[in-house]
Amino acid sequence: MRNVGTNLRSAEMHHSKGDELVKVALKDHFGPGRSRAFSPFLAPDERKKLHLLLDFGDGPPPSFADALRSLARRYIDDGSSEKLRAVCLLIADLFEQGWRVAVQEDQILFEPPGIAQADGQTIDDVKSRVRAALQSARQRQLREPSVSAFLHRMERRTARPPGVRSSVLDLVDNGADLAQEFRRISNLPEAERAAALAGVVDPVVEICQSGAKCRNTGLPLIDIWRYFRHTWAHEYRPVPGRQLLILVRNAARQNRPVIGIAMLASPVMRVGVRDKWIGWLREETEARLRDGSWEQPALGAALLARLEESIAAIRWDDLATAAEIAEPTESTVLRLEQKASGAAFARDLELRAHYEAHREAGEKITPMRGALKHAAHDADWLGASEDLLFVRKRAEVLSQLLFAKQMFRAAGLTRNPSAALDQLLTARSGQRAIDIVLTECRKAGLSSRVADVSICGAIPPYNEILGGKLVALLLASREVHDAYSNRYSAQISVIASQMAGRPVSKPADLRILTTTSLYGVGSSQYNRLSLKAAHHPGLYADVSWGAIGKSFTGGFGTLHLGAETAQALRSMAETQHVSRRINNRFGEGTSPRLRQIREGLDVLGLDSDIILHHATPRLFYVCELGVGSRNALLGMAAADFRAETSAAIREAWRQRWLAARCQREETLEAMARLGPGSVQSSLHAPSDDDLLESAAAG
Repeated sequence: MRNVGTNLRSAEMHHSKGDELVKVALKDHFGPGRSRAFSPFLAPDERKKLHLLLDFGDGPPPSFADALRSLARRYIDDGSSEKLRAVCLLIADLFEQGWRVAVQEDQILFEPPGIAQADGQTIDDVKSRVRAALQSARQRQLREPSVSAFLHRMERRTARPPGVRSSVLDLVDNGADLAQEFRRISNLPEAERAAALAGVVDPVVEICQSGAKCRNTGLPLIDIWRYFRHTWAHEYRPVPGRQLLILVRNAARQNRPVIGIAMLASPVMRVGVRDKWIGWLREETEARLRDGSWEQPALGAALLARLEESIAAIRWDDLATAAEIAEPTESTVLRLEQKASGAAFARDLELRAHYEAHREAGEKITPMRGALKHAAHDADWLGASEDLLFVRKRAEVLSQLLFAKQMFRAAGLTRNPSAALDQLLTARSGQRAIDIVLTECRKAGLSSRVADVSICGAIPPYNEILGGKLVALLLASREVHDAYSNRYSAQISVIASQMAGRPVSKPADLRILTTTSLYGVGSSQYNRLSLKAAHHPGLYADVSWGAIGKSFTGGFGTLHLGAETAQALRSMAETQHVSRRINNRFGEGTSPRLRQIREGLDVLGLDSDIILHHATPRLFYVCELGVGSRNALLGMAAADFRAETSAAIREAWRQRWLAARCQREETLEAMARLGPGSVQSSLHAPSDDDLLESAAAG
């Protein structure tokens, strides 16, 4: 604690060591080719403060990140140190996630931990290292007063509507009792074991609807889901867009204990591995035409149909004439592009005026959401389509679609699709036209037929009997498919309705589920996760999760940056741009958090791509719901579709995994140590005082 205390006190007193800046022997401490250097936009005094903070000598102590955050919070009311505060919070987050941090003259150097296995390390070692980095943010969240109060409220035994005193811990099964049941079954004749297992583990899917309560405990289902979500390795953050919260419970046991939880969420708009596998990338389209996987007439018809559907989904009466829509020309496209640019400029002025009005009044800078904030039954969609944001979007998208239509007409795609596709794929303008329509295919598919499995796993003690595999398989069930359809098929889309100038409801016909491996080195939950219909008579078709590829360079995300850092960076961006350009508004763009952090990093003079590039390769997995689901996302699939029932899936899971797993003595011994107490202890992080006392004792 002495090094960090000395550094922090020195910075607080604005103590200077003169003109000599800290220098670090980087060659000995940073890996070749992996360090990333930045020169943040700081005043000379601020730069000296920062270098004093980072003068570690033999290296920063483990408590450095918390101490740095405490110092950063003292700069909240100090406008001259606003940038330094943001940089301090950023460095604290990166340090806690395993990044190495150092300074050399006027630069800060970062090195991400990566995912590579060092000599002698196993895959489990790598997973443990990544998990430990994520745990720091989770532990910090668990110590937040609001989260701690929620956990204690859920665990408190209270009289609730079913007429019993209950707690969320009543929904955690007793591992010792369960292990005893499995031992009893293992002593039965083999012919009787299947029925006996069904009498002990009978998984059912329960959808967490708003306002719905557990009939066993009286607790809100959403709160039950949230409680168990806090047991995950990384902190809990609500996500925007569509989401379906799912509990898998054991109907065969008292109180129907929770086996596992899952969440389906809106998918990420651009994922190269996924988009290539589906066929939404032009290079893949061309490859499938060449190898005969797709036929030119079918693809040509699908592209034309998608193009016309996308044009029809845009209000264009104030942008173009019917003749221009039917037979677009280059001048029409150019005029629409100019219209989009003009609307973008006008909206920028509007955002600045909103910012200045609040600042002059001494008010908090609130988001500018527009006149329409939600899909009310009496919403004026025509008027909402004239909002400057949607004038720009409508003109921009329509210009692209009419360009593609112009190219398709010139190539004769309707008359001779084979020749037309050959021509389009070899010319730059034709390639652009195909890219535009494939993008529309992707947008349509992601909005209604693809969901991302952002949370999926088992709750102790069911993790010991591969309950995570069960939960992943049940996501492909008819019950989940129908619940998703019921939730969203009749819901009016705020963005699509403002684009169309009329109420629009998109279909919610799930056909593809996607997920990624958090650790980048494989997932025991999804690897070889397949139920073959040939081996399980109750299944109509195979139910299978499969790896489709790996991003070796990692991706972009904000999982490694905390909420406090994100807020500081957003404030920096607002001050720089004299407006709040990202208002968390439907239609403004995907991932507001990511874009806000990008803006703030750019203002600080830091390369946002380098900070947000988590350098962690990810494995991508998919599950098709029914035969031909992949081609359905291109409009080239047969109409027949049938999802499997949860009853058939759970029976196959019992045969495929549970029957053998529950006979392993090491599994039963591990299970016997798990239960309500182990779950509860994992959620209650030690206080800051406890941590300091522990560090002092050490």
